[in-house]
Amino acid sequence: MTSSSTVRFGTAPLGHVDVHTDGTLSWRYADTWIENPENFPLSVTMPPRAEPYPHHVIWPWLANLLPEENQLWGLARLLGRDRSDVLGLLEEIGGDTAGALSFGEASDPRRWAYTPLTDFHGVSDPLDALERHFDDLERRPFLVGEEGVRQSLAGGQKKSALAVLGPDGSPVLRLPGPGDVLAIPRHGAPSTLIVKPDNPTLPGITENEVWCLRLAREIGIDAVHATVIRAAKRIAIGVLRHDRGWNGEGHPPRIHQEDFAQANGLPPGLKYERDGKTTRGLDLETLLNTGRHVEAKDALALLDQVIFNILVANTDAHAKNYSLILPEAARPSLAPLYDVSSVLTWPHINQYHAQYIAGKKRRPGDIAPRHWEAICRGVGYRPASVLKRVRELVDRIIAARVAVTEEVASMPGAVEGRVQSVAGNVEQNALRIAGRLAKDV
Repeated sequence: MTSSSTVRFGTAPLGHVDVHTDGTLSWRYADTWIENPENFPLSVTMPPRAEPYPHHVIWPWLANLLPEENQLWGLARLLGRDRSDVLGLLEEIGGDTAGALSFGEASDPRRWAYTPLTDFHGVSDPLDALERHFDDLERRPFLVGEEGVRQSLAGGQKKSALAVLGPDGSPVLRLPGPGDVLAIPRHGAPSTLIVKPDNPTLPGITENEVWCLRLAREIGIDAVHATVIRAAKRIAIGVLRHDRGWNGEGHPPRIHQEDFAQANGLPPGLKYERDGKTTRGLDLETLLNTGRHVEAKDALALLDQVIFNILVANTDAHAKNYSLILPEAARPSLAPLYDVSSVLTWPHINQYHAQYIAGKKRRPGDIAPRHWEAICRGVGYRPASVLKRVRELVDRIIAARVAVTEEVASMPGAVEGRVQSVAGNVEQNALRIAGRLAKDV
């Protein structure tokens, strides 16, 4: 071993990532963590034990905490590190990650602080401050290099982890409302809100995602709370972090989680199912069988998430868009639905689902009864029960469409035509799938 890096839950060491002379990594739990009756595992693939876990187990798990694509490239360049130096990057930016853990320099809660965006950018208008924040993200992902700011969020989309401060200046776990302030967490303070600016290559993405998530909640599927946030010239998706808790005072406690790529030992590059004889990403059967880690009601909720993603044509529902919550001294549970948008708005974007359905690539409207039955065979669900659930969710979507559309269209900055477009496309897709349930074609 040449060096070691401590991973912490708050101030408590959870374990250590050891770097060996050949450059490989291993993971070992801290003795104090193993002995802690309130402990939780780093991953369902790595339950607490005295023996270390080898490189091929820990490396993919760590890699899934980092951003991807251009975001990762930009971070690595600004930090002067190679993109493959997963641990080195996490030591630099992993103070506030997806879930509850921190990497690198230990955080002292007495130093936790929040800087309002208006103070950070030296302007009085919150809309102008948020606009400048978005411009800053273009130059340096996650404000890398800023004193006291160490954040990492997975995915390739530009985003930021902020905190919502109430009128008294304390952090609150809610979507921003009148009198609230958006602020940058510093020195290890927990963020509470993920903000994703609009994307010119996906026009209407903000309204699209907020509408889909609000629709899911309206029809009874547990989904993250989301809203449209307006800046001076742009809008953004604001998502309340599902990996933060609330005890009514102080700082929102962090809650440990892992996505389905981590829960199945897959690196980020295999979050989609792909062609190939030697490398295949997460398939639908494995995705649904990940429900073996949770209670029966959560396994059924996972099936609902899969059905909903098919009905709204969220073809980007890959392994990193499903997650498990790993609470202290308790069985894992299913995280709320997140990162949902309908591809039907953008015909120039890949129209095939992230996983094969019945062994082939499928477009959203292609799904027939035999395809649902094929899904059932791999995981032991009764086809008749699944088809009934599909019909129920379609009926709920149709019933909720108008109210959700009006709600999202009324949000400041939202464009009504874009909301109406995604609502109409989703309704047509859901009705097309429901219509095919009458006969197999």
